Amino acid sequence: MARKAVAVLPPSSFELLARRIQRQIMSPRAQLERQDNIHRMEDELEEDWALLLEQIGEEETVTMTHREDGSVHLAWLAPRAY
Repeated sequence: MARKAVAVLPPSSFELLARRIQRQIMSPRAQLERQDNIHRMEDELEEDWALLLEQIGEEETVTMTHREDGSVHLAWLAPRAY
């Protein structure tokens, strides 16, 4: 039985940005402090950055503070214990 080749597309620029920020906010220190500062790298698209911030802003447990240097401070609440 022959296997069919599956085309694997490279990640989009938005996916790369989202993965970078996810790694950053999932770091042990950020998780312990429940906060982090994020910023757009020079090679990342402004449109991708705006979309990411829009999506983060939809999270009810996250507070975003835009800073003068262009970075964004994120703070989030601990998950509720049920």
